[in-house]
Amino acid sequence: MYFRTTDDQRILIGGEDEKFQNAKRRDALLTAKSRKLEKQVQRLLPEEDFVTDFSWTGTFGATKDGLPYIGAHPSIPHSYFVLGFGGNGITFSVIGMEMISALLKNKRHPLEAYFRFGR
Repeated sequence: MYFRTTDDQRILIGGEDEKFQNAKRRDALLTAKSRKLEKQVQRLLPEEDFVTDFSWTGTFGATKDGLPYIGAHPSIPHSYFVLGFGGNGITFSVIGMEMISALLKNKRHPLEAYFRFGR
């Protein structure tokens, strides 16, 4: 479990990640996983009156080599992607922004080869 506070003084809680192949099965686990996280927070912060406003599931994507795919996909023209950050979204999103910005200006980026599709 991990959590952080938000600007409006709420707590954002995450965790209970699970590998999956089927999004419907993943989504069916939402209620049970949310309750488990709630119980963990209540143990950590027993003095707080804790209420869940909402919960959601998502897909955590990572590539086999740990590097994201950034750039144009060869079979999807006029589209650019920044995908598969793994746990390094902050770092790679900045690199992705720089690379996509260069591509939109018809310029080359020195890191293109490292993040290209089909590498």
